[in-house]
Amino acid sequence: MVRRLARIAALVPLLMVGIGVLGTSPDWFPAALILGVLTVALAIAVLMATATKGWVFFAGLTIGLAVVLGSGLIFRAALMQSRGQPTEVRIISVYTTKGKTGPIYHCRLKRTDGRPMDHANIVGMGCNATEDAGTSEDLLVDQSGWLDPQPVDADFSPLPVGVVGVGVAIGLRELAVWQTRRIGLREAAANPTAPGRTSAKPSADNRSKKRKRR
Repeated sequence: MVRRLARIAALVPLLMVGIGVLGTSPDWFPAALILGVLTVALAIAVLMATATKGWVFFAGLTIGLAVVLGSGLIFRAALMQSRGQPTEVRIISVYTTKGKTGPIYHCRLKRTDGRPMDHANIVGMGCNATEDAGTSEDLLVDQSGWLDPQPVDADFSPLPVGVVGVGVAIGLRELAVWQTRRIGLREAAANPTAPGRTSAKPSADNRSKKRKRR
C-alpha cells in the first residue's frame, strides 16, 4: 500500500504542470483554479497517508503551489515571447467597478487593423480613466488567441530562472515523496498488525488449534 501511494504521489507533478498551463488562458482559468486546489489537496492527502508526519503537510502545500503557479507563469512567458506581436489597439469603451482603494477601470479593445481579437477586455495597461475611450496604444497580443494581451515592454529575461525554479520545486517534491515512502515502509514494518494491514504468516497458536481439530 505504501509503495502504491508513493507511485501515485510521484506522478502528481505532471498533473500540476498541466493545470498550471491550462490556467494561463482566461477562458480556462476558473476551471484550472478549482482543479489546482483539488489536486494540491489530493497530493497532500496521499503524502499524509504514506507517512503521518507534520512536515509532510507544509512541504506538500508549499511545493505544490510552487509547481502549479510557477509552471503557469513559465508557459505564459514562453508562449508570449514566441507568438506575441506588438499590435495597435483602440479603446472603444470604458466602464468602472468599485475597488477597495478606488474605482477599477475596465477597457474594451479593438484592433485598428480590423482583425478579430481574443480577450479584448483589459484592466490597467493604459486603461486608467474613462477619458481613455477612443485612444490607441500598442500591446503585445498572442496571435494564437490563448493568452490575454500584455504590455508591449514586457520583460521575459527571468524566464530561464523560472524554468530552473520549477525544476527545483519538482525535484524537492520527488525527494519528499521518496522520504515519506521510507518513513511509511519503516512504520509498516514496525507495526504490521495496524488497521488495513494483515500478518503474512499465521501465528503459532492458530497453527496448534488447526492441528488439534484434525
